Amino acid sequence: MFALIRNWENSGLTQENFFQQHGIPKSTFAYWRKKYLKETGIGKNKDSFIPVKVDNAIGTSQRVIELVYPNGVRMVCSAEMDLSRLKPLIIL
Repeated sequence: MFALIRNWENSGLTQENFFQQHGIPKSTFAYWRKKYLKETGIGKNKDSFIPVKVDNAIGTSQRVIELVYPNGVRMVCSAEMDLSRLKPLIIL
């Protein structure tokens, strides 16, 4: 199953599309992915920071914060948003 998880990582597909295409139940995929991450040590530094690019674009009337998750999901919110509401979304 680890080979299948590595295939998913390289596929560019979402988890859901991948396990559906391969006929794998979501719970089975999640179990083996978690086991793979634990055994390979990937994802151990959950509390570490990743680089953030700040773009001060000229001509924009609204300041926003954009989060881009590794799976390609993008979340855009107002820069005026209460940061305590943003924190749980970053930890996902």
